[in-house]
Amino acid sequence: MIGQTASREIEAPSLAISRGLDPRSDDYSTKLVDRVLSAAIEAGASDIHWDIQFDTTLVRWRINGCLVEVGAFVKGHTSSIAARIKSLTGLLTYRSDIPQEGRLFIEGPSIEARVGTLPTLYGERIVIRLAKSAAKDWLLSDLGMETESLDRLKSSLRMPSGVILISGPAGSGKTTTAYACLREILKMTASQPRALVSLEDPIEQSIKGVAQSQIQASIGYTWSAGLKALLRQDPEVMLVGEIRDIETANLVFQTALTGQLVISTMHARSTSDAIRRLLDMQVSPHHLRSGLSLLVCQRLLRKTFNTSQDAHNQQAIDDRILLVEALPLIEDQLARLIIQQADTIQIHEAAITQGMASLLQQSQQLLATGKVDREEIQRHFGDK
Repeated sequence: MIGQTASREIEAPSLAISRGLDPRSDDYSTKLVDRVLSAAIEAGASDIHWDIQFDTTLVRWRINGCLVEVGAFVKGHTSSIAARIKSLTGLLTYRSDIPQEGRLFIEGPSIEARVGTLPTLYGERIVIRLAKSAAKDWLLSDLGMETESLDRLKSSLRMPSGVILISGPAGSGKTTTAYACLREILKMTASQPRALVSLEDPIEQSIKGVAQSQIQASIGYTWSAGLKALLRQDPEVMLVGEIRDIETANLVFQTALTGQLVISTMHARSTSDAIRRLLDMQVSPHHLRSGLSLLVCQRLLRKTFNTSQDAHNQQAIDDRILLVEALPLIEDQLARLIIQQADTIQIHEAAITQGMASLLQQSQQLLATGKVDREEIQRHFGDK
């Protein structure tokens, strides 16, 4: 199951983190940051949020897509929490008036953390995204994808060219699915290897058999520049980590139409929303119709679980269910609407008519069988 985490109960982590710490000491921030990082990793968090308030620092972390409040910690009298994190990350400690981004490597459990700062009213807000360097080598069959979508995805991966686009909101497991696609291709072509290359930001996991390249926008190595460079490397299969801009979107489809298989991801709420975004990025409707082999949108929903709440009203964490919405073949009314550059609602309704099971429909089926609760559906889809 994608994103699986062992069940556990979060019991007042703020008490354990702050125990014995003296805000007046010079090493207060050092110890506090170290303890929060260790506790977050132990809890299986994917992100740590540090929100600077008037006289405290509010710490929350994200587990299985949900923010969990850890506690509010007093500011150090002689040391700065933000300065400590920036020092570990190699950011400019004397600049608190501009956003900064960097990386932090934690040796113990082999964690690479992406760090971003943002100036706010009372100080810098910091978000740390944790990524395990030694994450599980998920295969497509491990993800819990329903049979029809899995078969369509495997069939698309056998094609010599085309675009396979994996969409969804942040934290929906897009990169995990994209990596699983690469492993599936390596497995399929073991006797007759294909040339696989990738362009990523960041490279979240090393995959043997794939030449992986890291974006470095600060020196001009952008998505579009990197994609142009990859095309000179005689690739057969390319992973473009994310479509973010007009130039990259168009290059991806032009590449697919000239004979390469391109796997990529995009932030979108649904398959119809992804189509509309591509049209807004000036991808030709005819390129979409002829070049898009498969478009899916996925979500991760928390399973229903029974547990008692502790004194801080925090629940145990269980694993999640992967939902996948696969756009039907672009033909008939759906093709006509895309060529006419119709709106998201019209495209969505046509896809439903042609047999697509929407994410909402699938989640409601899970609700009916008791596998997820109504609150989880509302968290993803609102009051529908």
